[in-house]
Amino acid sequence: MRGEVLESRYRLVELLGAGGMGQVWRAVDSRLDRDVAVKVITQTPLTTSQSAARFRQEARATARLTHPRIVTIHDHGEAAVAGHQVLFLVMELVPGRSMASFAATERRSVESVVAWGLQICAGLAAAHRAGVVHRDIKPANVMVYGDGEHDLKICDFGIARLIEESGTGLTGTGSAIGTPAYMSPEQVRGDRTLDGRSDLYSLGCLLYELLAGKPPFEGAGWSVLSQHLNGTPEPVRSLRPDVPDALDRLVVSLLHKDPDHRPATADEVSELLRGVLDGPGDAPPGVPDLVGAATIDAPRRPQAEPQRQPPPEPEPATPSPQAATPTEADPVPKPAVAQTIPGAGRESIWIALLTTGALWSQFALLTGWAPVWTLSLCVPVFLVAVAVAYIGAPNVAADDREGTDVGLLFAAMLCTVLAVVFLLIWPPSPWWTALLSAVLAAPALYSVGLGVRKAVEAVIHRAPWQAAAGTTTGLLNGTVLSGLLAAGGDVSVLLSIAAGAGTWVVFALVSTLLMPRGGAPAVARAQA
Repeated sequence: MRGEVLESRYRLVELLGAGGMGQVWRAVDSRLDRDVAVKVITQTPLTTSQSAARFRQEARATARLTHPRIVTIHDHGEAAVAGHQVLFLVMELVPGRSMASFAATERRSVESVVAWGLQICAGLAAAHRAGVVHRDIKPANVMVYGDGEHDLKICDFGIARLIEESGTGLTGTGSAIGTPAYMSPEQVRGDRTLDGRSDLYSLGCLLYELLAGKPPFEGAGWSVLSQHLNGTPEPVRSLRPDVPDALDRLVVSLLHKDPDHRPATADEVSELLRGVLDGPGDAPPGVPDLVGAATIDAPRRPQAEPQRQPPPEPEPATPSPQAATPTEADPVPKPAVAQTIPGAGRESIWIALLTTGALWSQFALLTGWAPVWTLSLCVPVFLVAVAVAYIGAPNVAADDREGTDVGLLFAAMLCTVLAVVFLLIWPPSPWWTALLSAVLAAPALYSVGLGVRKAVEAVIHRAPWQAAAGTTTGLLNGTVLSGLLAAGGDVSVLLSIAAGAGTWVVFALVSTLLMPRGGAPAVARAQA
């Protein structure tokens, strides 16, 4: 898109970055003769008047946010680029870099992290007072700049809301409104109503990462999402002992699962952060002034109270059992209740229909069975397939371990049984082939199936569970086809096995492609 001119005004000059939502370009505003940043949202065909109206409405609401810690939006619009209609936002160009570019080895002082946290809180407080929730606070959306990178600005305010309001699957790969490593439990659950406390949870994740060098919960897909709902992060002080105890407790409170047990507002978090620093003498040069500048628009306490302490905490040495507080109880994990993701039942029925329909076609074409016998076989296969697919659906559990592909394992065992029975009753086969298959077939099929599943997931770009379900249906149909071809006697054994293997891969790809993208909205869309 280099050189494209949007609305005869904004000429795209240099690509600054790209992500799931589109691309960010340095551009020249020919009308005002200034450099600007243009976010081109490329992966959604917002061509309807309703979608465009929603975009304009949300862009105007976001553009009203004027604060030194928030990237200003100058303009928005629609344009045709390379034959496709795209949306774009024109923003101020920040001469810096995002926190996402920080390397894990770049150890930041506690004072610098506190100063950054105060600036982020100042921007969030202003936005929340205007009724705007960011919904995607993460390192990539915080730009640092200036001497020593002491200053920062929050960008992409309202972008997540724009996507949600437009009703589109903008990211194309199934990403949720938010980023899994920084999503609040409310976002993971798919709550429709979010308030500023959701942003504060994401801020807690960001502060944790800046201090500890890694986010509080690591992993991908179901693993990291389940941890946001039920997991307990390792205390920051156990990873970095020089972090003050008050700051560690503040991060723990921000990461509380229940929004009611988090600080209520960004202003409250600012007060707690100011209380973390013992005094101006402990901060490096430039940081105290930065702290003051970061909170220009935030309500301040009278000068008679220069230091605010966090809310009273129980003394560690107090033996009384009545001294327990909600903060003390935060690190204790709550009992987890496994909940199958929404939409699993609908997708399980669809998977079973695909499996049964393919089996019906094989028996109709390759055997002389009467329709009633074929139907009597396919009905129980359908019921079993529904049950297995539903059991294999992911759930949000208490631990962070990836679940076994139950459906694939079950299919490998079932196909082994079918192969053993076939070899026992098939005259050309000696008895020892059935015994060998009984010992080796199941682990071999499961191991190969894991590889097929990963290949399908990479090609089709569906959730891991859907790729596993497609691989399972492909395995069952491939095994049945091999047996039917071999039993007919017109095809050699090796050719029958090759045909079954090819059917496995092809059917796995096709069935996964045919699965709907809309299932499990709160969790499956969060795969990145």
